[in-house]
Amino acid sequence: MEFTIDAVANRIILIIICLSVLVAVGGVVFFQMHSSFAPAGAIPFMVGVAMAMVMNIIKILWLKKAINIVTNIQSTKPAQVQLQLHYFLRLVFTGLVLLAAILAPDNIVNFFGTVIGIFTLTAAMHILRLFIPSDAPMLVNMPSKIDPVQEAIDKMEAAIAEKEDE
Repeated sequence: MEFTIDAVANRIILIIICLSVLVAVGGVVFFQMHSSFAPAGAIPFMVGVAMAMVMNIIKILWLKKAINIVTNIQSTKPAQVQLQLHYFLRLVFTGLVLLAAILAPDNIVNFFGTVIGIFTLTAAMHILRLFIPSDAPMLVNMPSKIDPVQEAIDKMEAAIAEKEDE
């Protein structure tokens, strides 16, 4: 099995979606079992989980993009700065989503649903790690730096030079 950045990112997204659905269903069951909570509290909880799920998917896509950008940089200093910048942006994005969950009315978004939904990213990483061997190489989708037309021209020139040498 080949472990590319795209394949791993897609699997993490799939696991996040599955875990978010499980958490949302668990929230509905919890709100149905406890009559002290309003039964209508399940919908804001599910909205909070869905909001966190979308945020986690966006963060994975940003991380994939950051890895692809960094693999194209030649020097290590700009790569480190680029990764730190992307990390900071993902952290700020998480803070903004939490702030939105705090400021939203309780009948629209449940803050605890958002917090629990945020942890699905960490859980997805741990779950995926169970299925990837620790010594498996992670392949990065390196863009082709060689132009196919130029490569064909070089091969033809080499063949012509070889014939002339005979």
